[in-house]
Amino acid sequence: MQTFTGSRIYATLLLITVFLAGMVGCNSQESTAGSNVEHFRIAVQAMPTTLDTNASSSNAGIQIYHNIYDTLVMRDTRANEVKFIPGLAESWRMLDELTWEIKLRPNVKFHNGAVMTAEDVAYSMNRVIKQEDPAYMVVYSYLLSNFADFEVKDNLTLHAHTIKPEPLFEHLMSDSNVGISCKAYVESVGIDAAAHAPVTTAPYKVVSFDSGQKLELERFDEYWGEKAPFQKVTYTLVPEILSRITALQNKEADFVTNIPPDQEGTLSGNSDVKLVGEILQMYHVYRINMNNSITKNADLRAALSYAIDRQALVNSLWKGKAEAADSPQFSSYGKPLFIADNHDMQYDVEKAKELLARSGYNGEPVQIYNRAHYYTYADLAALAVIDMWKAIGVNAELVEVESFSYPNDAITIQTWSNPLYYMDPMGYIERAWSPEGEVATPPISQFVPSEEYIKQFEIARFSTDIDQRIAALKAIYKFFDEETPFIFLYKPYESFGMNANVDYQIPSNVRTYVIGLRAGEISFSTP
Repeated sequence: MQTFTGSRIYATLLLITVFLAGMVGCNSQESTAGSNVEHFRIAVQAMPTTLDTNASSSNAGIQIYHNIYDTLVMRDTRANEVKFIPGLAESWRMLDELTWEIKLRPNVKFHNGAVMTAEDVAYSMNRVIKQEDPAYMVVYSYLLSNFADFEVKDNLTLHAHTIKPEPLFEHLMSDSNVGISCKAYVESVGIDAAAHAPVTTAPYKVVSFDSGQKLELERFDEYWGEKAPFQKVTYTLVPEILSRITALQNKEADFVTNIPPDQEGTLSGNSDVKLVGEILQMYHVYRINMNNSITKNADLRAALSYAIDRQALVNSLWKGKAEAADSPQFSSYGKPLFIADNHDMQYDVEKAKELLARSGYNGEPVQIYNRAHYYTYADLAALAVIDMWKAIGVNAELVEVESFSYPNDAITIQTWSNPLYYMDPMGYIERAWSPEGEVATPPISQFVPSEEYIKQFEIARFSTDIDQRIAALKAIYKFFDEETPFIFLYKPYESFGMNANVDYQIPSNVRTYVIGLRAGEISFSTP
């Protein structure tokens, strides 16, 4: 664990700018080697430690899970608007307000040759609902917490029983984190072994997995749908940005992740590569521990938020291509649920100083814990933010860690991200800020919702009346504004770098960082 402190805000931002500018133009060696169309090689910034999609909702994992798990309902990743299509379920319908009937696709094979039945689906869902592994708690909390169980009716029919009427059924059932596994296989080898070598129905099957370092996939030729475009896919961990860029330029990789705007110039002039980028449907966030002795004070938390010049961070780190946060929303889920006049995140140094004085803050160290090499430029952003906080009189420092496995009551703030998991306001609120979710319950318990928040959350989550939902969402945003349980910084802009012969568009209607390797999502033409 390493600890860093900043100097002054503009000095830090200047150093950041010089540092990033100095990186541009390095390692611009021209490519000489050819690429094998049958073997698609991906260099990633981060890798998951498990391949059990029910056990991890990490940004690193979602790059992979989309390609190695099928879901009951699927999303059309090429549609401009949200569109659900049959997946492992051929059809689904509501029988009554608490029961959904699911009819499965027949003759679907698992990677081991077994034929999928309703028993496999019920097992995959019920083990999460029952939280048979403690790691299932997170996925349960935001996808399956409203489900009582999945009941087998016959080999190809299930009934999903919900606790309350479920208005978001298709959204939830199409999330990669509720992918389907082979029951007999998991029971024969155990949950831990299956997590490193899952057997699923997806277009790619796992050949080998070096936890957190390297993953090899192979096309599953008995896939029920259109066959995968590549015979073999390899994901390799390459944490450093410049190393990924070098691998792409040297044709040691066909596709690399997490290229920020300041590095686009590094690849300019190289006709063998190209970039495909966008503003990500996620925020980089500071998650504040509301139970910590230092940051439990709401005035202090608000002061920290008002002191941050988000646009300065966007301009210096992201070359103006990112989007500074001014509201905890995403316009992509559209009107009327996107409340256009809600702009409650402001930069106001004088107000920050006023709130700090009112908080009774006595100079205690406010630490930002950051997982190294996980969020692009999170360390540089933190150093700049530390200087902004020092400008109002807050003593702050950056603590670099290799993972977030440390006593949660010891931290004040940690770097985090808040993606939009599906195209609805609850697609980010429930995952991060559910009253019964990961952050609000033991052993973490950093988020402390009020009784009114809990009431409004229930309306926003389960009501089918649009006006009621909008009113509840406004009440939730008011709580966020008054209590500051987190600080939204910006929506980052990042690109995928790839061989110029790769035909790829970033998938729509799915979570940020999904790498679409299914048929129709990517192709590799011969020069």
